[in-house]
Amino acid sequence: MSSNTDQADINEILLGYFILGGKWTGFQLAADAKKQLNIKKDKVGEKWYAIQSKRAEVMAVDTLKWAKANEYKGKVTKVWWTARPGILSKAVGYDVDSRKNPTDTLLLFSDKQFLGVSAKSTQGKGDIGFKNPGMGTVDKALNIKLKSVVDKQEALFIKKHRLSESKSKRKQEIRKKPSLVKSANIARDATLKKVRDAFLKKLLTLKPKVLRDYLMTDWMDVGDVIRPPYIKVTGHSNKPPFTSTISDPLKNSKSTALQTKKIKLEKVGNDAVGVTAGGKRIMKMRAKYESQAMASSMKFTGDPW
Repeated sequence: MSSNTDQADINEILLGYFILGGKWTGFQLAADAKKQLNIKKDKVGEKWYAIQSKRAEVMAVDTLKWAKANEYKGKVTKVWWTARPGILSKAVGYDVDSRKNPTDTLLLFSDKQFLGVSAKSTQGKGDIGFKNPGMGTVDKALNIKLKSVVDKQEALFIKKHRLSESKSKRKQEIRKKPSLVKSANIARDATLKKVRDAFLKKLLTLKPKVLRDYLMTDWMDVGDVIRPPYIKVTGHSNKPPFTSTISDPLKNSKSTALQTKKIKLEKVGNDAVGVTAGGKRIMKMRAKYESQAMASSMKFTGDPW
């Protein structure tokens, strides 16, 4: 009986080969892959090589069907066999934690989407965490001036009610009078709406890739995001008919939806921007005062939606 590892390597390499239409054009580091294929073919023998080849052929067909059904567009232009350390990270252009991402064969489609294929059983951590960037962080990242919107509204409120410029003093002044608390809450709602509208207006000017990168970098705990997305493909049978099954470990993952689906933004309530991807709700990005309305610092929060 041959080594399971050798057979698995043959299957992974030939999977990429058949996904490319039974040719090596587009197969990255093809010389090394071919060399390994020949070495492992000698180890496992003709019979097991043929079995893994037939399985890989069926797996390739089913993988492409799955990709087409899940909005991967165009042909596969490049394939990587990712058995060597660092190949996966280099291919996608960012660090990939192989403990969370078991991709064996990486595909790049002509629409520039990556899809990993794994023949291993795995448990993927798919959901995301949110960050809570301050207003200064948002202003700097997007090159906008939301703080000036807030400053203008607060200046009008201070002038109207003859209040202190100092936030700490103004906070005390407001809290002494119920009528001022009520006025501050009304002014707060108007201010937050203006901030939200300006924030959304800027986001809507961003190109899709820039928007996606901004949301993942500035609003999400990227450490919890599985990138690139991957599917598990398992080949079956030692004789015809050869079959395969596909499962998507991250099927309900918000992070996967954000990476692979069209992102839409919308107003939610008075002070939030809602993010959806492929119709799946990802989060709300909300502006809020830290404590006392019109007399404390303002920040943003990422909330479940």
